[in-house]
Amino acid sequence: MPQLTSAEGLINQYIAPLVKIGLVVTQPDRSPFFDTNRADWVDRVTEFYSLYLRILEGEHALLDFFAFPRKATKGFYAFVDELAKGGFPKANYIKGQITGPVTLGLQLNDQYLKAAYYDALLRDIIVKTIALQACWQAKILSQYEVPVIIFIDEPGLSAYGQSSYITLKKEEITGELNTIIDSLHMAGAHAGIHICAGTDWSMILESKVDILNFDAFEYFTSLSLYIDELIHFMQRDGILAWGLVPTSDKIFNLTANKLIKSFNQHLDVLVKKSLIIENLLSQVIITPSCGIGSVAIDTGEKVYQLTRNVSMQLRNKHIY
Repeated sequence: MPQLTSAEGLINQYIAPLVKIGLVVTQPDRSPFFDTNRADWVDRVTEFYSLYLRILEGEHALLDFFAFPRKATKGFYAFVDELAKGGFPKANYIKGQITGPVTLGLQLNDQYLKAAYYDALLRDIIVKTIALQACWQAKILSQYEVPVIIFIDEPGLSAYGQSSYITLKKEEITGELNTIIDSLHMAGAHAGIHICAGTDWSMILESKVDILNFDAFEYFTSLSLYIDELIHFMQRDGILAWGLVPTSDKIFNLTANKLIKSFNQHLDVLVKKSLIIENLLSQVIITPSCGIGSVAIDTGEKVYQLTRNVSMQLRNKHIY
């Protein structure tokens, strides 16, 4: 909820473990950064990897070191408090969210203002930190006897292929995502990924992710180019989460019928390209196109109302 306080910003929500262990420095006059020049840098790195290995070896209580800081994730803790009181009794799943390694790695720098993602060691630390934060979140949310889905939010992947990011490598990105996905699967959670723009979708479709959430309102065409990968993804029971409902003021010029018409047109395109209609209609979730943390309250309410209406009408029509 970035409008509440600057502490709710993307970086602050996910660097707390790295600050506690001394790998990331916070100063009042600049953004947080890795300080690889500090005299005890090697000791700090050794401590981090020792903690990581101890958790992998079964010391799961240590996962609490990777808990979200309360001052930076008030919405998460309000949600957990509601769950603890028995809220959402009709829920079929509980959804959590974590940032992605590309998104965080391109925003978090070293002491020289170089993006941490371009340093192999710093990138590995970021990936492992996110994986453990994801596991901690799955641990917290799985207490309520409802299946858990954790989404990896990766808007940074829209940079892939752009001239200023030519050093981003597809195989590395897919491997890093799989590290986080494997951790979630071992924690008993389903893994989703959300990208709110166009990208090289083969990176995602060829990963181990269970659910792909894409902006179907603006970027359906970019996804529809990856037919072979989509067919394989659906054959392995992958779920397409269609971000049909825009999270902007465009919402006020739309109706459920208009969005359903658009969805059906998109289905026709995919069916003509050899995807199976029954799979498309059974392996589907209807969602907003992106998050609503930065929009006005009336816009957010409209987004969720319309998302529910579209989903229920499609469900009633297709009985999936």
